[in-house]
Amino acid sequence: MIILEQVQINTAFSILLIILLGHAYFNTNRRKITNKLFLWVIGLTCFILNLETASVLLNDANFKQFIVLHKMVDMLGFILAPIILYLGYIFSKEWVNRYQKEKIKTNYILLLPLFINGIATLISYNGSGLFYITNNNIYQRGNLFYILPCVCYIYFIYNLYFLYKQRKKLNDSELIIFSLFYIVPAIFTLIQLMYPIYLTTWNSAAMITVVTYVFILNDQSHRDSLTGLENRLSYEHYAENIDYKKHNKLFMVYIDIDKFKAINDLYGHCEGDEALKAFADLMVKSFLTTKKKLIRLGGDEFLILFEETKPEKVANHIENLIQHMENYNNLEGRPYRLKFSYGMACYTDNYKSLNELLDKADQLMYEKKQNRKK
Repeated sequence: MIILEQVQINTAFSILLIILLGHAYFNTNRRKITNKLFLWVIGLTCFILNLETASVLLNDANFKQFIVLHKMVDMLGFILAPIILYLGYIFSKEWVNRYQKEKIKTNYILLLPLFINGIATLISYNGSGLFYITNNNIYQRGNLFYILPCVCYIYFIYNLYFLYKQRKKLNDSELIIFSLFYIVPAIFTLIQLMYPIYLTTWNSAAMITVVTYVFILNDQSHRDSLTGLENRLSYEHYAENIDYKKHNKLFMVYIDIDKFKAINDLYGHCEGDEALKAFADLMVKSFLTTKKKLIRLGGDEFLILFEETKPEKVANHIENLIQHMENYNNLEGRPYRLKFSYGMACYTDNYKSLNELLDKADQLMYEKKQNRKK
């Protein structure tokens, strides 16, 4: 009865992942490395779920004639299992790299556990490696079985460490979702290790893959494709759903690049796009705190939202941006110099909505820009 239930659950998740894979294939930009990697994660997770189902069905003394097929199915599943986790690390790295000028290098030492697991799996065909199949065609854990869970937990732990190390380059939602992408399977893998009759590992992996894909779609709709910052839709969603009572202080910085039209007119729109991407990169470098939202409202207009109680800390971040921008102007040797004007406002009970605060910050920015022209 339990075996039948496990097969039914695996089949249901497999069908769901196949639908998800089809949707992702036709509705995401497959040229983006992050989308391409996640397609592989979905496909391999679905494939291993089906391998697990086949292994359960073949694990029967009445199917002795299929003992070689049983071994091959289990070997393939054991080899592929940690590969998905390694792909998860590459996905996380590329996600952080998406809009960063300085790319994070791949840690190729992480390929070593895959090699060790692969050797241990190949040994299993003729002996007691990770597993063995008895003469009655029954699966049993081998003497080296715990190599696989050890390898998997190396990836679980390293991926979580990597996310923690890069946390300042991720927003809260990204950090939570991508952490759960490893935490949930890690917990259910432990359950399956303790109670082998329950096949919880890949069911949980399929479940969190679905949740992560929904998050990726939502992120793409709220992300500016040129700069990688959040877009106006993200701001509007935030403004409509913010609970002002939970924020002791909310600062808004409205930024406009000076003489941006001249850059487009004199050097072309491609150079203008490069200027926007460079400025966005400088913003990311300058505002290294998790309690913030970096937004491109459109054109050369940017917005920064801070959950901060001390205005001097906000001012320090702005000074960092000015310094980074000066360094950029001096080192890059562009035929123009990036400059910006800004207006900063703090939310109080005098404002009825975030849009009123936006208008105030915009007004202050405009006044500074006019004073600079004078």
